[in-house]
Amino acid sequence: MTVRFARSENAPRRPTVKTLSELTGYSISTVSKALRDSPAVTHDTKARIRSAAKQVAYAANPRAASLRTGKTMQAAVLMPVSVAAGNEWNGVEFTEILSGIARALEGSPYQLSVHIVRDAEDGHATANRIVTQGLADGMIFSGILERDPRIAFLLAQDFPFVTLGRTADPKGYAHVDIDSGWVAAEATRRLIDGGHRRIALINPDRRYAYAHERIGGFRGAFAAAGLPACDDLIAEGDLTARFGRESAMALCSRGAPPTGFVCVNEPTTLGVLAGLRDCGLSAETDVSVIGYDDLNVSGYFSPPLTTHFQPVEEMGHALGAFLIRRMAGEPPETLVRVFRPKLIARRPDRLAAA
Repeated sequence: MTVRFARSENAPRRPTVKTLSELTGYSISTVSKALRDSPAVTHDTKARIRSAAKQVAYAANPRAASLRTGKTMQAAVLMPVSVAAGNEWNGVEFTEILSGIARALEGSPYQLSVHIVRDAEDGHATANRIVTQGLADGMIFSGILERDPRIAFLLAQDFPFVTLGRTADPKGYAHVDIDSGWVAAEATRRLIDGGHRRIALINPDRRYAYAHERIGGFRGAFAAAGLPACDDLIAEGDLTARFGRESAMALCSRGAPPTGFVCVNEPTTLGVLAGLRDCGLSAETDVSVIGYDDLNVSGYFSPPLTTHFQPVEEMGHALGAFLIRRMAGEPPETLVRVFRPKLIARRPDRLAAA
């Protein structure tokens, strides 16, 4: 749809909802609902109105909307930034998530407000402040604990939110997640099919919900193959490259070392490669390593490793779209999406010949 209009001296300097109504022929009410991504407006109508808004450089006036509706027109995102000394990998993944969320908010009256948090506890305090001080109309956060107090608090306050991740009981709230148990099982199964029996799992701390999912998938792959699980080769930590390196070195110094590794993210994978090198081993000839994320550097690892690609920006877009719908009053039960990453096979991942 192409929108053309003649400029005049009396034309408003800033396009308004009324401007869009006049240009598109839709009522002011319909335009407003479309910009809020209301389910009451059809997809085609939203597309036409948003196209017109883009062409005339329409931007919502958050102050006017706030005065009219009593809302802040702010969508809060709690962004985790580690303060651990020497954390080599800060925020790489979250920039893509933020990009997806921002893309979902385009054309809506909401503006993104980012709140930096250090951990789940700090996130709980920040969530409390946002709600009690009325700083936003909805919230997105990650780093979900097995039983997360932030979720319990926001549910009790009836405050709209969407989580990246899910608790052990993921009912009653909107969320987007990766099927972590499935991913761990698939990676472990691939190594088992390649002849490996001593497989290490590089995992998050168990207070995080997805750590338990990964352990369940890891054990499930062994059970499906009729083999005992390698619980003694599960390493848990802060998911830095340093942790991956130290874990690989410690595990490879054992009497029955692993011949394969299943890693949780790119930093730990890089660390495992470094640890193997320091132990005089190679991921090309001695040990098989399967990574995870495949965000932006996995293809440059030496040797190139098998990994799983997760569509991080698409996940971010789903988070933003769900939050808009949740703030519009849509029930949380309808706002659930769980992704299964795509396998990127770069190596055969078979047990090295004795």
